[in-house]
Amino acid sequence: MMLQSRKNLGEILKKLYGYAVPDLYPKLEMGSRPLKGTEAEDFLKAADLKALPPLFYGGEQGLGLVVKDGAKFVPNPAADIAKEVLDYLVGEHGYGNKESRTGKALEKKFRGIGYGWDRDMLRLILAVLFRAGSIEITHGGEKFDSYQEPRSRTALVNNTAFKSALFTPVKPIDLPTLKRAVESYEDLTGDTVDMDKAAIADALKKFATEEVKRVLPVEAQVMAHCLPVLNAVEEYKDTLTPIETGTADDCVTILAGGGASLKAAHNRVRRIADSLDEKGLLVFRNARRAAGEVWNLLEAQGHTDLQPPVETIRELLSTESLFDSLSSIKVATQEILGAFRTLYEARHADRSEQFGAAIEKIKGREEWTAVPETMREPVLGPLQSRCCSEPHLPDGSTACKTCGATLGQMESDVAAVGGLFAQVVAQIQKITWTDSKKVKRVRVAEFFTGSVETEDQVKQAVGRLQDHLLTLLSEGVKIVLE
Repeated sequence: MMLQSRKNLGEILKKLYGYAVPDLYPKLEMGSRPLKGTEAEDFLKAADLKALPPLFYGGEQGLGLVVKDGAKFVPNPAADIAKEVLDYLVGEHGYGNKESRTGKALEKKFRGIGYGWDRDMLRLILAVLFRAGSIEITHGGEKFDSYQEPRSRTALVNNTAFKSALFTPVKPIDLPTLKRAVESYEDLTGDTVDMDKAAIADALKKFATEEVKRVLPVEAQVMAHCLPVLNAVEEYKDTLTPIETGTADDCVTILAGGGASLKAAHNRVRRIADSLDEKGLLVFRNARRAAGEVWNLLEAQGHTDLQPPVETIRELLSTESLFDSLSSIKVATQEILGAFRTLYEARHADRSEQFGAAIEKIKGREEWTAVPETMREPVLGPLQSRCCSEPHLPDGSTACKTCGATLGQMESDVAAVGGLFAQVVAQIQKITWTDSKKVKRVRVAEFFTGSVETEDQVKQAVGRLQDHLLTLLSEGVKIVLE
C-alpha cells in the first residue's frame, strides 16, 4: 500500500515538473547542453574555429555559435542563444544600467526563472560575443576589446574575476565591413588574416609596429640628406600611431575605409627607403654636384648651353616627387657630367702633352747623361708630376684622383711650363758643373724695360745684355740665361 503511494507521488511530481518547468523556464532547452567547463577558454584560444566540438556548430545538439563564411569559420553573434544574451546587454546598456551587466548580475539573470542556464554556458556565450567583437570586457580597471590579449580571458575563466567583470555591448561590425578590412589587409601586406575583428586588429597592430621600426631610419636619412620628402615620411608615421594605440574597431575602420590610402603611403615610403641605399644616395650627390660646383666650372668656360638640364635637376631635387623622377635626374646629371668630362680630359691631355714634350727635351740635352741615376727622378719631379697620362675622374668629381689637378690648376701649369723647364735645366747644370767657376743666372727680361718699338731700342737692349755677359765671362762666371 505504501509502495503504491510512493510510486503515485513520483509520477505526480514528474507530471508536475513536466507542466511547471516549461512555464517557469521556457528557454531552458536553448542553453541546456552538457559542458566540461573549459569551453569558454578553449574557444578564445582556438587558432582555427573549424575543429571545435559539435556543440559550436549547427545541428540537433549544436548551438550555431560558429558559422562558415566562405572558406573560413567565424563567430556567430546572431545565434539564438548568443542573441538572447546580447539583446539583454544592449537593453540594459541603453537604460544606463551598469550593475546589471556585471558577471554576478548576469549569472543571476540567466540561472534564474526563465532560463536556468549553467554558469559555464553563460561564460561560453559571452566568450563568443567577445570574440565576435560584439562586447567589451572591463576588469581590474582595464577595458579589453581584443580576445587575443591574454589578460582579457581572465574574466571568463576565473569565477571571482567573472563576478566583478563588466560586459558592455559595442556597435557590431557587419560582415561586409570585416570582409573589406580583410581584403585591404591582404592587399597591403600580402598576408592573410581571419575575418575576425580581433584577429584583424592584432595583425594590423603588428604591421604598424614593424613599420614604425622601418620608418625611423628612413626619416633620419631623409633629414640627414635634406631631401624634400620629410612630410610624406612623417605623415605615414603619424598614420601608424592611431593603429598602435587604437581599439579593434578603430583598426577595422582604418582598413575598411582607408586601406587604399594607407597602402599608397606605405608604398611611397617603401620606394623612398629602397632609393636610399648607397647607389641611390650617389645619384642625389652627383646631381647636386652637377647642378652646383660642376655647372659653375662649365659656365665659367662658356658652356651656357647646359642651363636647361641644370634647371631640370634643381627643380626635381626640390619637389616631393623626386623619387618618381630618378631616371630624369640621372639623364640630366649625365649630360652635365659628360660635358665636364670632355672638357677636363681635353685639358688634361694638353697638359700631359706639353709637359711630356718638356721632359723629352730635357732628356735630349747633352748634360742629362751626366746626371746620376738616383737624382734623375727628383730633378724631373716638377715636370713629371704634371704629366699624368690617364685622368681618373669619377662621376661628380672635379679633379683627377691620380694627380688632383683642377681645371684652374691645369691652366696655371700650362702657363708655367717654360719657367718650370728653366728651373729643371738650372738644377741639371748645378748638378753637372764640375770646375770652380761660379754660376750666374741672368734674366734677359731685365734688359728690356718697357715696350720695344724701334730698331734702335732693340740694339741698345741687346748691347746692354752683351756687355753684361762679356763682363761676367771675363770674371770666369758660368752664365745661365733665364
